[in-house]
Amino acid sequence: MDLQRMGKSLVLTEDENQGVVMSVGVWQSDSEVRGFHLVGRILTHRPYNNEALKSVLQSSFNPAQGMQITFIENGRFLLKFFHVVDRDRVVESGPWAFEKNLILLAKVSEDDNPAEVELNWCDFYTRIYGLPLGRMTKEVANFIGGKIGRLKEFDQQRGPESWGSYMRL
Repeated sequence: MDLQRMGKSLVLTEDENQGVVMSVGVWQSDSEVRGFHLVGRILTHRPYNNEALKSVLQSSFNPAQGMQITFIENGRFLLKFFHVVDRDRVVESGPWAFEKNLILLAKVSEDDNPAEVELNWCDFYTRIYGLPLGRMTKEVANFIGGKIGRLKEFDQQRGPESWGSYMRL
């Protein structure tokens, strides 16, 4: 008998088909899980060395309060930071790369399943050069940002009345 036919013949009893009800106390988060998390994956089909990745991430991210790295399914890894400032600095300082491959990162909460979090995009800074003085506005940034992706933040370093050499989206 092949496995496929055996699998089709399996049927749950009425007791086995019941849902599971948990009390609030059981559902509470374990202190081991608490922290500030990112889930990530390397945008590559080639295999890579997990220990080398751990070493590179530790030295590149250099979190003041520490970080744990756990490898999970489908080429994903979970980063646990012990302070929100460390996690947020890593997110805001991106994009990151490992062996010339983009690292996709996303924040996850204790209620998220890291294996199911969408990892299909990454924020990039885009510099827009050569705009006339009167066009260095948030409205123009929103328009251009909408054409190339989405506007995350508008950086006008010297205030709304000044002119710089570029606009960063």
